[in-house]
Amino acid sequence: MIHERPRTPLGSSKSERALRATTFAALLVALGAGGCSSSSDDGSIDQETFDIPSRAAPADTPGSPGVAVTSPKLLAQFGGSDFTLNRARYTRWRMAGRELQPDAILILVPGFEGGAGNFAILAENLIRRSHDEGQSVEVWGIDRRSNQLEDLAGADIAEEELDGQIALDWFFGGELGLPLHPKLAAGPNRRAQFHDTQGDVPFIANWTPQVFSQDIDAVVEEARRAARNQNVFLGGHSAGGGFAARYAATDFNLSGAGAPDPGYAKVRGLVLLEGGGGSTTNADLSEDTLDRIEAKFDGGLFGAVRDNAPRCVDGLTACTIATEADDCAGQRPPKCTLPTTAYAVVAGILNARILATSEIVAIQAATDPDGGRLLPNVPQGAPDNTAVEKVPDLATLRILPPSTALGGLGGFIDDDGSLAALASFLATSVGAPGPVVDGLVTWQDVTEGPLPASVLPNNGPQPTTLPAGVWGQEREATRFDRLTRAFYQGQTNFIDLYYPSSGLGVTSVGGDCDGGTCVVGDVGASCDQDSDCSQGVNLDSTALSVGRGRRDIANLTQAPAIDVPVFAVGGTNGLTTVPAAWIPFASSIAPCTALSCDGTPRIVDADSPNPAFPTYGNAAGGFEVVLAEGFTHVDVLTAEDDADNPIIAALAAFLARNAT
Repeated sequence: MIHERPRTPLGSSKSERALRATTFAALLVALGAGGCSSSSDDGSIDQETFDIPSRAAPADTPGSPGVAVTSPKLLAQFGGSDFTLNRARYTRWRMAGRELQPDAILILVPGFEGGAGNFAILAENLIRRSHDEGQSVEVWGIDRRSNQLEDLAGADIAEEELDGQIALDWFFGGELGLPLHPKLAAGPNRRAQFHDTQGDVPFIANWTPQVFSQDIDAVVEEARRAARNQNVFLGGHSAGGGFAARYAATDFNLSGAGAPDPGYAKVRGLVLLEGGGGSTTNADLSEDTLDRIEAKFDGGLFGAVRDNAPRCVDGLTACTIATEADDCAGQRPPKCTLPTTAYAVVAGILNARILATSEIVAIQAATDPDGGRLLPNVPQGAPDNTAVEKVPDLATLRILPPSTALGGLGGFIDDDGSLAALASFLATSVGAPGPVVDGLVTWQDVTEGPLPASVLPNNGPQPTTLPAGVWGQEREATRFDRLTRAFYQGQTNFIDLYYPSSGLGVTSVGGDCDGGTCVVGDVGASCDQDSDCSQGVNLDSTALSVGRGRRDIANLTQAPAIDVPVFAVGGTNGLTTVPAAWIPFASSIAPCTALSCDGTPRIVDADSPNPAFPTYGNAAGGFEVVLAEGFTHVDVLTAEDDADNPIIAALAAFLARNAT
């Protein structure tokens, strides 16, 4: 059972949730001396979301100094210009009825296209298991600041009513010519705003990895005030593991003078879920790469995104790579930045509107999981007047057969489906297609009897060489009834409509190979293709932050000093299928100095028993790897805590062992 409070519009009160969050954290500290605990008897979980101020104030962002909001869509969404996006948002899961200090708080960052709702099931499982083992643990899931751009006021109403038709009207009623649903007309009396990929939200180009590290830092500091003895752990799923690793490697003292203020020193350990974390290799960036990073950060990328055209560093002057020396003459550096989208779009597969349909379908599934037709395919007043037919961005969904809510969502995300095969970050094992009933494909959940052998293949034995693919006996590990709830529940969701790819790419440069020699990026190096010339900052920005004095762009100088324990998880049917996936990260950090470590190296033997399965130091060396056989990329978060799942028990033990 979950207790949760529904979302409230961010613009309704700029300070309300920040005040609630800070006051509640202070209350925990005041009441929590000694770490005593109380909890409900039924194992129910409370869920609540908070917005708190972040020190990051990137250029051109609403809420940053001197920025005036003029976008009609933003003004409509937030009810005026008096709002800020310089906030960190997190969702907190805890045992219901508990008001005292937790023994440990695990903060998790979602990966590509993911929201904090990704962690709802893992949070429930971990909190209950830890409670049964005598530990009080909370899980805080971070939503990137891009989550604030998701216009979900009407979806909140649909959630409260458990009415998918309201959600359909909110997101797509305008294209369908529907009269505004009475519940929406009563307030906010409008429909959702969708922001385009260029001029609507070009300020995303200024949301760099360091901005997100500063947002994470706000949440970490909040958790340190709330947890017993500041027992805070940080991790992430997939690309979210990279966010966590960058945080740990960042020196938050951006002045260049005095002692460093490293992120890793603020946490008791790192948790990498289906993500390698990164490394300090390839830190030698060319002068051309460094110039292009500076040009992007100092205005070139903002202008290129806003205008969808190449721009010099002033963000205004048109240019080409071939003629940049003349086009950008007099500007420093005289480099041309190519356009990209403000946020991520996977052409032909994913865009903001396709992702929004997941909320419609998940809300429908709460009351009509496997009977009626998928709402985006239901005619609205005329035979062909469906969202899938009338909204161009939903055209990809036409390839799905007529389905129920679960049949349609399962066909989209299940690891055995064609779409998940193209976008592996979606892959979740949720059962199998069921029989066609009244012309609709139904779905067989993992709880509904024996599944067909076709979805339970054995992919063979453990690999011994690299690169390594999937292996082992596949599992169908995720219950759909729990998963669909995570798509819409509370003031978070499962997806990130506006994954901020442009700003996250500020510290990388796409290469250009011409006649076997790099002319952009790793200039002068030999190459066979453009990607051979690409360069970027991974976990070491010394050449940029120290060599160029640009700590304002990135200040990743602390990776070689990271001395906290690391817990890594992979799925053998996912993206990190063998322990060798973490060799680069383990090789980039310092030996573990936590009380749980005894001087054993992080990596005992990189080649034994074989290169795919190196020997790590495990708990004594502060580097543990757990593989879940047959789990997909998302299953590591959403699987049941049962005999097939080794993750929850091992993670609970890691937290207990390293909480002081």
